[in-house]
Amino acid sequence: MRLPASHDSIYDRLLELPLFQGHSREDLTSMLGKIKVGFGLYKKGQTIIRQDDPCREIVFIMEGEAALSRTSLHKDILFTEQFKSAGSFGTETLFGLRRNYSYTITALDEVKTFVVSKEGVINHLFNYEVFRFNLLNMLTTRIQRCQQVLWLPEDENIERSFVLLCRRNFFYPAGLKTVEGGMVALARMMDRPRIHVSNMLNNLAQQQLVSLGRKKIIIPRLEKLIAHCSNKL
Repeated sequence: MRLPASHDSIYDRLLELPLFQGHSREDLTSMLGKIKVGFGLYKKGQTIIRQDDPCREIVFIMEGEAALSRTSLHKDILFTEQFKSAGSFGTETLFGLRRNYSYTITALDEVKTFVVSKEGVINHLFNYEVFRFNLLNMLTTRIQRCQQVLWLPEDENIERSFVLLCRRNFFYPAGLKTVEGGMVALARMMDRPRIHVSNMLNNLAQQQLVSLGRKKIIIPRLEKLIAHCSNKL
């Protein structure tokens, strides 16, 4: 399927994404000419991907800003982060034992998406060696990052324990993050006394590393919080 003339510029943006890097414009034209692709336009507040829905496609955020959020196992803590365009979502859940999205993505302003179905990936895109290499490289990198964080030992220092919780539940280790939920639920998730968690957060707030609202923790720059706790080693 050939992209409409009004979307010709999307070729250049796709070629900047990890999945399509290394392809020429001619390769990309050939690839996309064989599959059915979709375009989406979302207004502020609309849901692009919903957590636990079946993953049947790869979604590329081409323009706009969006929020990625995921709930804890018991659905009582919500982790949310913001990102801008040039992201791809669904590659890690397109195959495997659990083929459901593990997060929700919501538009923060007007967002444009480009979508490739699982059928198109399997029947056509897999025929291109560079695409297969890019996909395997992307998945392997994500697995290695997850393993690196997963196997970090639990820390007796409660601030570092909180940072570890954040690193395990956010996609990107930098930028603006929010953690929403009651103090009791957060303390249970951290396996710490509630009063200790409350004191820790108040201490971080005094250092302007977090700000506290009603059942809401705002982390302006996660990378700054990580560096602060790393310096305490």
